[in-house]
Amino acid sequence: MRIALIIVSLWLALGLGGACSSGSSGAAATGDGDDTDRVGHDATGDGDDTDRVGHDATADAQASELSDVDAIEPGPDVTPALGSCKRGIAYGHHSLADLSALQPAVRWWYNWAYTPDPGLVDGGYRTLGVEYAPMIWGGTFDTKTATDEIPQGAKVLLGFNEPNFGSQSNLSATEAAALWPDLEAIADARGLLLVSPAVNYCGGDCQDTDPFHYLDEFFEACAGCRVDRVAFHVYVGCHPSGSNKAQWLIDHVETYKQRFSQPLWLTELACTDAKNFDEQIAFLEDAVAYLESDPRIERYAWFSGRFQGIPFVDLLGDDGTLTPLGQAYVSAPSPSCKP
Repeated sequence: MRIALIIVSLWLALGLGGACSSGSSGAAATGDGDDTDRVGHDATGDGDDTDRVGHDATADAQASELSDVDAIEPGPDVTPALGSCKRGIAYGHHSLADLSALQPAVRWWYNWAYTPDPGLVDGGYRTLGVEYAPMIWGGTFDTKTATDEIPQGAKVLLGFNEPNFGSQSNLSATEAAALWPDLEAIADARGLLLVSPAVNYCGGDCQDTDPFHYLDEFFEACAGCRVDRVAFHVYVGCHPSGSNKAQWLIDHVETYKQRFSQPLWLTELACTDAKNFDEQIAFLEDAVAYLESDPRIERYAWFSGRFQGIPFVDLLGDDGTLTPLGQAYVSAPSPSCKP
């Protein structure tokens, strides 16, 4: 696996929905949007991920202007019923022992591919009651192969990973819309819920710096397309002025709630500037409490299992062993999760 470590730089925020003052969102500010402050992945179907951080500071201010736009209507109801458990993990190199350690609370995962991690392709994860969520990562895929190889028991199909990033799936909104009928065909053939492209603020090499503008263009170009859920990523700092260490994440999520009427999936989240596990744990606990309590959030996934590019984000240590952060993630209350 190759892992590209990119410098994490945090810009001053311009404020999201009026909730944050300058410097309060944990987003970066260079004025030109070239630096980065969150993580993403390059996945090509083999579970490898190249991780980096990115965020265009100006997008926070732009997002605050979108609350008066009509919410985009959800696609038709299709589908297998999802369980009530929200908590997941974004990671592509699990062993069965890893999933066993996480399983008390983590009930689903994805790996930026449409087949499970090499150590889990035998389907052993099903014995733990952990659901695998396949993804069509980018624009190069074979519809029949994906349809045939998605494992039995899948309930959802995740759309393109950060297509507004040049370093990720790198699709314009119109290109993503043109490809979407192929994802619909896969989802229809397998009876899967279909989740939107997962977007985030982008800095540097971007199709679009602003995820809201990108999704607006995608939905406009894809009128009548089936999109059952809206997915997005949030990477922020965890040192706001108030007592809630996840406040900047909450501000971002609230804007997505204003903009879209579909159930929301936060498929990557972490604090990018924690100086130790205690700070990351404080952020995680506040974030999880909010996400578990909000009925608009249907699922969320921590990033990541093991990753060197952002400090103190690992849930996993040695094989099948939880870090202090992993212990906090597993032990955090799960009121949404019913047997």
